[in-house]
Amino acid sequence: MSKNIPAGSIKKAISYLYLLAFCPPSKLAEFKASTQSMRKTMAEQARMKEAAFMKIAVPEACQYIVAFHQATREPDKVLVEELVETALSAEKNEKNLRTYKDKMNQVVTLPGRAKLENRLHRNKGCKYCVTPCRYGYFTLVSDPKLKELQELFEGEAMRPAGEQTPLRPAYAFAISHLTGVTGSERGMIAFPHVVNLAYCLMLLGMAKSRMALPERELVIFQGGSREFVRRLMK
Repeated sequence: MSKNIPAGSIKKAISYLYLLAFCPPSKLAEFKASTQSMRKTMAEQARMKEAAFMKIAVPEACQYIVAFHQATREPDKVLVEELVETALSAEKNEKNLRTYKDKMNQVVTLPGRAKLENRLHRNKGCKYCVTPCRYGYFTLVSDPKLKELQELFEGEAMRPAGEQTPLRPAYAFAISHLTGVTGSERGMIAFPHVVNLAYCLMLLGMAKSRMALPERELVIFQGGSREFVRRLMK
């Protein structure tokens, strides 16, 4: 990482770029307002003005993102440059944001991570995920408080058996984590992303605890999530 920018600030910049990719273009203005505190914090950590910080941090963050999705220490320079260009202009207007989102979609479908055998937690349930590895790196760099997730699941287990569902604590934790990362309770992330992020965070928690849910429960969770999203999108 850059000697001029603290590692924590670069991690926040990486998280920020993923969040931007999760934002619907129609909510761009709301996104900018909601993440103002986040941008200010990471710039202050680097002792820089926000604009100057983003100009340096975004190219470095993009390099790490492409490297992760290519599963290499030497990412494709042209692809990195293309991602940097779209990322730096994404907040100007909805059209630019769409262009950036398209480029991020290209990056996350790279076979380095998108193929089932290359996924981050491939032995912990990633093989059941219906999307490419779109959330794995974000969950790693955004430092989720996994103890909170465990506590939510423990609370769910206290409910009567007929009322228990893994969706409730998983979704609650995903929303809580996003709030913690952005510093805002205003929603500006497309809900399907929240649902898929919940699954990825749950897998990260399982991987960290060295425990794995039975395959049947993972399949049910994914099926339930897809049905939930389908109903909301009607």
